[in-house]
Amino acid sequence: MSVKLQPARPFGATGVTVPLIGYGTAPLGKDHVSVDHAARCLNHAIDLGITYIDTSPDYGSEPKVGEVMKTRRKEVFLATKVNRRSKEGVLREVRESLERLQTDHVDLIQVHAVNAWADLEQALAPDGALAGLEQARREGLVRHIGITGHARPEILGHALTQYPFDTVLVALGMADRLVTSPETFLLPKAIERNVGVVAMKVLGHGEFQNIDLALRYSLGLPGVSLAIIGMDVPVQIDQIAATAADFRPLEEREEALLIEEVRPLVEKDAEESHSGQGSLFWLHDTAVMGWKEHDEPTRVRY
Repeated sequence: MSVKLQPARPFGATGVTVPLIGYGTAPLGKDHVSVDHAARCLNHAIDLGITYIDTSPDYGSEPKVGEVMKTRRKEVFLATKVNRRSKEGVLREVRESLERLQTDHVDLIQVHAVNAWADLEQALAPDGALAGLEQARREGLVRHIGITGHARPEILGHALTQYPFDTVLVALGMADRLVTSPETFLLPKAIERNVGVVAMKVLGHGEFQNIDLALRYSLGLPGVSLAIIGMDVPVQIDQIAATAADFRPLEEREEALLIEEVRPLVEKDAEESHSGQGSLFWLHDTAVMGWKEHDEPTRVRY
């Protein structure tokens, strides 16, 4: 029998309450995943109470999410992202996303993949991404504005001191603790400013075997509202929902077990990353997105 997802937390100062688990839809954007299968997964998750839906124009999943939004839009908190860094580019991107998502607004729009200082500078410029998103909010196209990043939590921490972001989406798995320490550079600033924190890469992009410990670690970090998990089959959705429904913080011995599992993966990734083959690829994501302004965003690894 399916488990009803009960736990929920405040989402920063947004006034919204969100479930502990959000649906990361990047896996649904793969070419071999049909619209029907994606709809089954999304509907199943919503039925379980996983009502936070995360997508992006570069995942390929927005049109599939849109098919479900035609009938269930009012039941979910819908979040997408922008990759462009100019005001006009962002406004075009928002409108394109809304068309694919078959809705007139999203609940959260996020400046995506701010992994270099140049990207933050471009986003904050008078004619930058945030100027475009503020206009989109005035027009009723978006409700809240957030920021995301992978490899540089110190940049995200600084960003929160420069602009009143509503939310921040950041890699917050055990691998990130061992390499980039977001709990040192970012979480204190998010807590101080009551910014909603969304954890990603909590299962190491599928590399971590102990799902229970990995998920409970990230959800137990101070200030975290929810974790988004990429899911592509109903049985996986059930497993994640059951873990969240029974959430309890890690004990010290359990945290030690998780470190013991993840440390060799981090060491192996450090060796492989020199050849571009590291499995924990997001730890090295320092590309400057703003230098790649295109009419159509390029599909990227998630």
